Amino acid sequence: MKKLLALTLTLALAVTAMFTFSSCGCSENVRIGVQGGTTGEFYVKGNADMLLPGYTNIECMAFNNGGLAVKAMLDGQVDYVIIDNEPAKQLLAQYSNDIKIIDIPLTTEKYAYGVDKAQPDLLAKVNAFIASIKADGTLKAIFEKYNSLEYDDEGNVVGGDDAIVGVSSAQKNSSNAAGQLVVATNAAFAPYEYKKGDKFAGIDMEIAQLLANHLGLELVIEDMDFDAVVTSVGKNGVDIAMAGLSVTATRQKAVNFSDSYYEGAYQVLIVKKDNTEFDACTTKEQVEAILKDK
Repeated sequence: MKKLLALTLTLALAVTAMFTFSSCGCSENVRIGVQGGTTGEFYVKGNADMLLPGYTNIECMAFNNGGLAVKAMLDGQVDYVIIDNEPAKQLLAQYSNDIKIIDIPLTTEKYAYGVDKAQPDLLAKVNAFIASIKADGTLKAIFEKYNSLEYDDEGNVVGGDDAIVGVSSAQKNSSNAAGQLVVATNAAFAPYEYKKGDKFAGIDMEIAQLLANHLGLELVIEDMDFDAVVTSVGKNGVDIAMAGLSVTATRQKAVNFSDSYYEGAYQVLIVKKDNTEFDACTTKEQVEAILKDK
């Protein structure tokens, strides 16, 4: 009996060892960190609306913001990060000794605002307003204000914006809905929107305040998960989504998009400073060939 038990135990250990070796021996998927709900996630996972095929060999890991994704990369939890080019520049300024940007556009995008489909007059006013701030230089000046943001390890803005006062949100008042502009955003996407104390700051938030002033309305800002920003419009009094939004066919089912206010958005790859895999790349196709071969 002892011999039988010993043989059984030996076989069990052998089988366990075999599976353990097999698990450890298999190459793990490449892991790319993204900000959840953004084009970076669509690019990695694939999205028919944006004609993005995605990667079957890559594991997509979503974080609340780009700073957390970069920190995860530096901690060895993910291999690369993919994010919009402007936030990428801010992250590079923060982690200049640890990361670098492969500044080759992986996507081309336009940012616009998502307006309640039941308010065509508001859409027309928003479009006219965007045209005016483009023409008089206001939009360019707002973008230039946010070139020197500094971040902590969790992606929160901690400096570089001393001259920025921030925008206050009024309390939503259903009895005065006609006198308020209710904006949905996700304040975790600097330089477009982030929290500064009890106020909101960022490109979109400054535009939101100017838009409310232009319309003679009180500004209400509702901060929520990015995935909920577009779908909230037209519900519970939300008039417009302002959150660094790219136009997609799915989103167009929920909102009417304004004219674009920024047409230079694109996704880039962030790697560790000592990574040389992509140094010879000059085209999107070359970058993607390396990723697909992982």
